[in-house]
Amino acid sequence: MKEFFGELFKLIKVRADLVVALTAVLGLALGYESLPPVVALISIFAGGFLVTATAHILNQIIERKYDRLMSRTASRPLASGRWSISTALLIALIFSLSGLMILYLGVGHLAALISFISLVLYAFLYTPLKRKTRWAIPIGAIPGALPVLIGYVGATGRIDGFALFIFFFQIIWQFPHFWSIAWLWHDEYQNGGYDLLPSSGGRNRKNAWIIFLSVFVLLPFIHFMHKINSVGFEAYTLMLILSTWFVYEGWKFLKNSSLERAKKLMYASILYLPLILIVILIDKIVLL
Repeated sequence: MKEFFGELFKLIKVRADLVVALTAVLGLALGYESLPPVVALISIFAGGFLVTATAHILNQIIERKYDRLMSRTASRPLASGRWSISTALLIALIFSLSGLMILYLGVGHLAALISFISLVLYAFLYTPLKRKTRWAIPIGAIPGALPVLIGYVGATGRIDGFALFIFFFQIIWQFPHFWSIAWLWHDEYQNGGYDLLPSSGGRNRKNAWIIFLSVFVLLPFIHFMHKINSVGFEAYTLMLILSTWFVYEGWKFLKNSSLERAKKLMYASILYLPLILIVILIDKIVLL
């Protein structure tokens, strides 16, 4: 049983699933004017986790042949042949139906519908396009940004201006996050037939500049958020400090575009997003 769950966790990318589910929980909290109901919290977390896990299973089914070509993915259950496609498909079916039903019953049809759209975009558009075009990254940014929107919609039942703002903010965040990973694992991706950096030429100066600019563009976005009165001055100041730190990490990467700096930029991106969402949440609680 322990071995089964160990293989299952590799199949569904459990750490990534948890991050996505927690992002959806933050989105849910942003949509409520008080503490979210326990049922809604459990539903958005469990449903989000299961749907995200389904997307990762389908991703590994589609990419199993190419995963065998990269050392970092060759040991995955499907790539290594330890698990069959039929077993993975059965788990994906159970997870997807369970996750969507939990979301539908717990937080409403709109959140469940957007989750389904996110699943389809990730598994059946972004995944196959990764080997064909660099435009796969902007396309993949859409399902990558949907969890916070799903959470917010689960709380409010609607898509309003604020929902769209946090959605587009997370889309912008996706680029330095994805591209720092693409820089870090460029050689491995090349072995698998993927070219995921923003332009041709691999780890060159042009791509380093594009990655830095993708971080820098978050600063005016944060400023605009304050200008339209979405957050108070104190929250804006904290968000500006966090964004300046993130830009500084991007600048250090630009000055010394080593693998170590790419890894630090990747970790900075992982930390930056939830901190920003938490600041927005605290600001909302204080205003209430």
